[in-house]
Amino acid sequence: MNKPGWYAQPFRADGGITASGLLSQLGRPSLSRLTLLVREAAQNSWDARLPGHPVVPFRLDLSTVGPGHVAAWRRMFSLGSSSTGFRNGMFHRLTQTAAIRYLAVSDRGTWGLAGPTRSDAGKTERREWARFVLNSGDREGASASSSGGTYGYGKSALFQLSKVGCVLVYTRFEDDGGRLRSRFIGVAIREAFWDGDSRYTGRHWWGLPEEEHCEPLLDAQADAIARELGIPGFHGEETGTTLVVVDPDLTDPSLPDSDTPEELSMRDAGAFLADAAAWNLWPIMLTDRAVHMTVRVTANGVDITVPDAESDAALAFFASAYRTLAEGSGQMLACGKPRKDLGLFAHQYTYGASVSSLAARELGLEGAPHHVCLLRGPELVVRYHPGPQRSNADAGYVAVFKVTDELDQTFARAEPPTHDGWEYQQLHGREATFVRTAGRRLKEQCDRLSGAQARRAVKVGAYALGSVAQRLGHLLAGPGGAGTAVLPFSPLPGTSRTITAPVNQDASSGATTRSVSSGPLPGDEEGGGGSWEPAVRRRGTRRPTLTSEPYFEVIDGLPVIVQRVRLHGPDRVEGSVRVMTGDGGTEGQTPTGAPQPEVYGWRIPADGRTVTGEVLYHSGDAVDVEMIVTAVADVLIDINVVGRS
Repeated sequence: MNKPGWYAQPFRADGGITASGLLSQLGRPSLSRLTLLVREAAQNSWDARLPGHPVVPFRLDLSTVGPGHVAAWRRMFSLGSSSTGFRNGMFHRLTQTAAIRYLAVSDRGTWGLAGPTRSDAGKTERREWARFVLNSGDREGASASSSGGTYGYGKSALFQLSKVGCVLVYTRFEDDGGRLRSRFIGVAIREAFWDGDSRYTGRHWWGLPEEEHCEPLLDAQADAIARELGIPGFHGEETGTTLVVVDPDLTDPSLPDSDTPEELSMRDAGAFLADAAAWNLWPIMLTDRAVHMTVRVTANGVDITVPDAESDAALAFFASAYRTLAEGSGQMLACGKPRKDLGLFAHQYTYGASVSSLAARELGLEGAPHHVCLLRGPELVVRYHPGPQRSNADAGYVAVFKVTDELDQTFARAEPPTHDGWEYQQLHGREATFVRTAGRRLKEQCDRLSGAQARRAVKVGAYALGSVAQRLGHLLAGPGGAGTAVLPFSPLPGTSRTITAPVNQDASSGATTRSVSSGPLPGDEEGGGGSWEPAVRRRGTRRPTLTSEPYFEVIDGLPVIVQRVRLHGPDRVEGSVRVMTGDGGTEGQTPTGAPQPEVYGWRIPADGRTVTGEVLYHSGDAVDVEMIVTAVADVLIDINVVGRS
């Protein structure tokens, strides 16, 4: 039997890819190596989930090799390549250091890495081993559920995080005969080199070297070496994979690049990994899903709390918006020409929900959120699309946009290898139009939610209404402060449509897609305009502006707030008011029976007319009007006025 050792891959007569070429396949991502590892590893685990298993356990364990195992590690890394003149070891520093650190990334309830151990073996249904351990960019044999990865390059994130470019692979799977099998191999990506007249790619494997490749350790031998190295094994009938990143780079992502980067402590690095998992994986971590992922993070054996929708206010609001989509509600954003549904959109207003974690800041979230979480079929976070901030520093909004199943692969093709954005420039024709128009629709929605055109936040306190009562007490005597009246309501039209009827059910998330109907939408023609831009208003028409601070008044015994608005010409104006409570509640979450402010209507000072409802049509010249909002004590409200020419 061959003894375990390192095998170096030579260049073949027909060429090959160098190790540095493999490491550069993720390009120059904007995210840190720690975040990239979380995203890519979790995506692989989620794609590999077994059918019929409601929970996919995912772990990130930062550890220092203990004294009982360090000798085995040093033996492994002291060996040179059996096929070259590299006899003094490729990992000299690891054999001399006082402490060897590693990051173990593991999943259970997954398929494991099965299939042939040679990439040139015959065609088989299971090829996970060849795709991950041997090949690059290989998608052959990927299951239908693995829609997260389209490049097969994500494993580069594991090697980029290792200072020595080495990952140990320990996997367990069920073979075609129903038997549980184990495999263990080491994989290293180093620099290409010459040995005499022969050139080598820089790719190495630690296992059982043969003449043209390296075989893994199998079954009892694989389990034994894992125990010797102190790598946790499998219990009972478990299947899955543990990937061990050797000597991980724990550089502080918040600091600028330098020749002597400052590293995080093991505890702080664990906290960063926990936050990165929360903000990148929260949609698949929701426990009310039919299938969900659990995430556990440890640092030297100590558990690190992973934020979730139950403990973090901002994540709770994102989760609430997601659940709206999962129920089949929300707004369908669409392209008008060519006509195509793009995806469902749902939002929540926030108050007092602040984001402060380092991992979230790297994703662009800090303070009051004002972002849309972008999702595709796998439901891992693509990115957080930022919109304008609201006028109140404590007020914000969150939203979730999920692409329709029909366009999922179109948007997948628009993603870079790191899957952290949608770039329509990578596409052509109608596909580019759909992705570009999605950007426009999201900008329109964010402008609406932020009140970017015209907005005013006002605190309606007990003192303020008390002051009105003192000055106009005889007028308040009628209603006695019993609450607001029932007023007319007009639905708000726009670029989205009302959902009308369910048509299909998504098995993994429970989300229901609905059919919609609407007229054509402007500005979506192929090749028209740039990306992520709003629709242009009619030439010569200015947005409505707020011309006063809100003030209190009583109309027909009803306490109201009056906001003066200047209309600059013919326009269709929509007014809205939303409650923002100190505990994060928003309109739609008002306690049962509690009063809620509403837009009573519009008063035209020039002739004294009052038009009830939220919408005012104006066909004349510039004019000042007054929006009237019913007042409720002790709430913060956000007044918004938008022109819809």
